[in-house]
Amino acid sequence: MLRHGKTPVTTIFVHCSATRPEWLSGSPLSEKIKEFTRWHKAKGWGTIGYHHVIDRDGTVGVGRDESMPGAHVAGHNTGSIGICLVGGHGSNENDHFRDHYTAEQEAALLKIIEEIKTRADIKFVRGHNEVAAKACPGFNVQRWLAKKPPQPKLTESTTIRATAIQMASGAGAVATAIGALDGKAQIVIVLLAAVGIAAAAWVMRERIRKWAREVAE
Repeated sequence: MLRHGKTPVTTIFVHCSATRPEWLSGSPLSEKIKEFTRWHKAKGWGTIGYHHVIDRDGTVGVGRDESMPGAHVAGHNTGSIGICLVGGHGSNENDHFRDHYTAEQEAALLKIIEEIKTRADIKFVRGHNEVAAKACPGFNVQRWLAKKPPQPKLTESTTIRATAIQMASGAGAVATAIGALDGKAQIVIVLLAAVGIAAAAWVMRERIRKWAREVAE
């Protein structure tokens, strides 16, 4: 089975080039690999850091030899194979695969993962974002492999953020209105506002519970 020295290769890391979809459009994959190699050599690396590169049309190109540790995940290069998807510019770690990549790339990625498993004792297939504070490859690899939809973080939930904005704007409007009323009217407005805020808080709590259940799936 494939090894890096005495270390068995047990992990595949998925990456992205963080380039726009139209980057070097019309150029063969070999030219893109040459460009990646130039970028990586400028960092002081001996050659391209990835072992494989998957172009927009699903073409798979060879980068660094699989028998050599890559230069793609700091602290995890020995014992892993790096695969780079061309694209991913502006991606988020919880986006859909198809937000930034093609169906051809998806099919090619699944195929090469299975091929690598025939020559290496692969136990893990991971995204770069699982071990580093990066968006790369621009989707959640574990949920993608399990064919589950991406799950945004709590702070990225549009419904929860909308509820929070609603509560904040409502509180601001109440504060403005109170200033123009007499004492009794102020008490009534405050009581009504308290009921409204409590209702919004309950809605937010239920949305957070729903989010937590989805994350656990």
